[in-house]
Amino acid sequence: MNFIDEALKSNLHGDDFLQAMADIYKEPDVSDILDRYPKFIKDVILIIDYDTTLAMDGLWEVVNGNIESEFAELLIALDNCGAIHEANILRTAQKLAPEQEDEFEKLYDELALNNDYDGFWDLVREYIDKNLDY
Repeated sequence: MNFIDEALKSNLHGDDFLQAMADIYKEPDVSDILDRYPKFIKDVILIIDYDTTLAMDGLWEVVNGNIESEFAELLIALDNCGAIHEANILRTAQKLAPEQEDEFEKLYDELALNNDYDGFWDLVREYIDKNLDY
């Protein structure tokens, strides 16, 4: 049984469920089987990975680095949980050239990380609860 199965079995909700999904870093092999679970679980894990990459490596790395291969899915995940503004900032950043550093800085300043970080995670927690109560 992996951390997702345990969270579902334990009937975790909201922040407890969100914190349990952060165990993806302890059990990275679970990433290979995320398609076996409801879509919202993969969305939440993508958002956690986005937040980690953004905090550790910055906006450029989100758009062009570690999670570039999952970028389209990340945008959908953000849209799904209601973080439309965040997704749109990333869409704009994706169109920028490397030499447009000033534009990257402006976009970075608009991200939830630098503004309404709690509100951003509230959206994710609400998304979790909405999908767990199906």
